[in-house]
Amino acid sequence: MGIIKKLPQELVSKIAAGEVVTNPSAVVKELIENSIDAKATKIEVLIQNGGKSYIKVADNGVGMGKEDLLLSVERYATSKIESEEDLYRISSFGFRGEALASVAEVSRVVITTNNGNECWKLEVLGGKIVKVVEAVREIGTTVEVFDLFYNLPARRKFLSSNKIETRMVTEVIERYITSYPQISFYYSADNEVIYNVKTSDKILRFKTVFPEVKEVKEFEDGIFSGIISSPQYTRKNRTGQLFFVNGRYVIDSYLNLFFEKGYGEALVKGSHPYGVIFISLPPEKVDVNIHPQKIQVKFLQPNEIYSSLTSAVRRVVRTFKGYELQFEKLEQFQPRRESDATLSDNKSAWLEPNIQQYLQSSSKSTSNYNQSVNQSETLFRPSFISNTEIRVNVFIIKKRYILFEDVDGINIIDFHAAHERILYEKLKEKNYDVIQLLIPVNLKLSASMYQIALQNKELLENLGFTIEFKENKELLVLSAPSLINISQIQEVVVETLEEYNAPFNKPENILSILATKACKAAIKTGYDISNEDALKLIQEIKEKELLTCPHGRPIMMKIPFDKLDDYFGR
Repeated sequence: MGIIKKLPQELVSKIAAGEVVTNPSAVVKELIENSIDAKATKIEVLIQNGGKSYIKVADNGVGMGKEDLLLSVERYATSKIESEEDLYRISSFGFRGEALASVAEVSRVVITTNNGNECWKLEVLGGKIVKVVEAVREIGTTVEVFDLFYNLPARRKFLSSNKIETRMVTEVIERYITSYPQISFYYSADNEVIYNVKTSDKILRFKTVFPEVKEVKEFEDGIFSGIISSPQYTRKNRTGQLFFVNGRYVIDSYLNLFFEKGYGEALVKGSHPYGVIFISLPPEKVDVNIHPQKIQVKFLQPNEIYSSLTSAVRRVVRTFKGYELQFEKLEQFQPRRESDATLSDNKSAWLEPNIQQYLQSSSKSTSNYNQSVNQSETLFRPSFISNTEIRVNVFIIKKRYILFEDVDGINIIDFHAAHERILYEKLKEKNYDVIQLLIPVNLKLSASMYQIALQNKELLENLGFTIEFKENKELLVLSAPSLINISQIQEVVVETLEEYNAPFNKPENILSILATKACKAAIKTGYDISNEDALKLIQEIKEKELLTCPHGRPIMMKIPFDKLDDYFGR
């Protein structure tokens, strides 16, 4: 007798249900998508205990008659497709006919629906229909799910705590709030209203979900549309980035990566901007049938989509304004008499208490400035430094900052960061000399690294490195870019080869290495700099329209004259 056995249908159904229904948030996702497919304009979601004990999703969609209601809990019964060709022209969320059946297989489900002609209530327990009776409700459908995984205790045991499950449901709700502003959403967890949002526009919905983001841009660019934050507003992770393909939320790490590439050097390393991006494609150019929960898709032309996304984002980021200092007026106070204290005391006792408190709080929080970043190349706002002639007076402050005036404000430059960016630009533009080394640098590499060096010999030469290959996996570096310190040549070559070995994103990573070396070569804070050098640096920044160092930190801050006038009441 063979050892392979055909599984009983009941076990097969539970296994299939487990692929779709992984936790309460997966149930909520499937039910909301059913409501959207039913053309609902109002959706209500209620959960108890993270959705483990109770989930309710009610809508005002088209509803169902008795015949469709009974079929809706049968596996692979659907109104969305009829033939194999339809699989490649999917425009709805559901199409497999397994969501409700999967939910009903592992819980007790009650569905009440009205299509305008008839109204019925269906109860299903563990995949088996218990009863169907006439009912009363407005047009639409209500699905109630009780005791998820009651018949799969092993699966129920692995659910997270109520708080975590509630948070995951909330994240699902937020995706639809941001992507469907034409639908009203009401969401309550454990009798606490989390969201109650009426129909609005995408900007308002974005700010509802991400209230911490104060500066955003809405855009439409070919197949792309959406909302992105200025580079100032970021998270330490990518939870603020949502992608939708033909209205369907998808997870694709390449979309995250190419989205952030559009910000270029405007981002500090490790920071991730906010964005809600919609991609509209003909259904035949995207395959949504590659994941049980349909949260991953496959593009027919992925490279074209990824690179186009970067370009679209870059064009939007270009429109954000520059770094600008914001002012906070002091509270009104009564000054002391001149005889009470003098400035020459060099003490703080002469200040009124409210002023001392302000200064202390200011020193802790630095300044409340509103950063919105642009950058070199395509990412800049030309009006940031006035096109008129820069005033002659240039001041060097604390051997760290350059202060100067133009027609509409006072500008402050961090000259180390600015010089670092100038060097970086020269590296990018190959605007540097290649020096021949009097004593070649000898490198011994592993077999794999040696092969990488051989394969990328021409690319290394384009950077300014002339390499002579020797036996025993050794190579000699005969020349190098003049901007790289001789003591750093070995380190730079090895790091560059490691990046050429990476399967992705090589050019930007190579520039990142060179930027790090440029940082070490730049003028250090605390070194003397002449007014002539300062003017030259300002001119180069103006010509190249730069606003950030290679790592995304600002190189300049502006205090507009109109803000000064407003502050002083002029």
